[in-house]
Amino acid sequence: EDLSLKYQNLQEIGKDSAESNFERLKRTSDQRAKDADALIAGLKKEIAELRKSSSKEHREPKESPETANLRKEVSSLKTEKERMSKEHSETKEKLQTAQNEAKSLEAKLVAARQQLSASTTCSNGSQQDGKGVPASAQKNSQSNRGGASIYSSEAQKEAKMKENLYSDLTGMIIRGVKRKDGEDEYDCIQTGRNGTLHFHLSVANETTATTPKTPSGSSYEDAEFAYEPFLDPHRDAALLDLLPDYLTEEICFPRSHAVKFYSKVGECMTKKVVMDEEESG
Repeated sequence: EDLSLKYQNLQEIGKDSAESNFERLKRTSDQRAKDADALIAGLKKEIAELRKSSSKEHREPKESPETANLRKEVSSLKTEKERMSKEHSETKEKLQTAQNEAKSLEAKLVAARQQLSASTTCSNGSQQDGKGVPASAQKNSQSNRGGASIYSSEAQKEAKMKENLYSDLTGMIIRGVKRKDGEDEYDCIQTGRNGTLHFHLSVANETTATTPKTPSGSSYEDAEFAYEPFLDPHRDAALLDLLPDYLTEEICFPRSHAVKFYSKVGECMTKKVVMDEEESG
């Protein structure tokens, strides 16, 4: 009985001790959890306050009326500057176009004067030939020449009309033709929105087999053209920037490439060029 009583006492003591230890550990654990929750809540509160403070610091201050007026004035001046820059560019382009048109008209005027001078010289020569001839012979001669003169005049008029139409359609002015050194030399001016290009085109004629500038021969199919431009570095500075290198120097090309050559010349003289705006200082 004594042993049984002692065993029961030991069981009760162990049970009470275990329960006591469990309660103590539970209280300690609960306290630590509460402390942790309190710490987390405090940290969250501090973070929220820091965010709020940071937001206030980065918020732009209220703009004063003077600053607002200055901002509007700057914006207005900027818009006005852009408008004036655009107008300047358009005016510059119109001026360049007007200058090129003036050059074209001047070239046409020079060509017309040359033709008028040649016509006057021819007329004076005919009158000079009639001096010293008897009246009857002059009358017969004048009668014969009258019909030929009318025919010649009509032919010249028709040729001039064709030339004018060709010039209006293509912008090409043929100022004159010279036959020299076994070749025909055409004095040409190509007009266009980008200025005027003065050049000579030479091609072999039927009087010779070879020429200094067109060495391929005199047959129509084999004949070569010789292109010789007349460009001034100062007067034609803008045009020199547009032309490809091969149109700024003397070149030769076969007759079969004549259309391609002229197409390139016309393209360079008529294509629209976008002018760069000058940077303001």
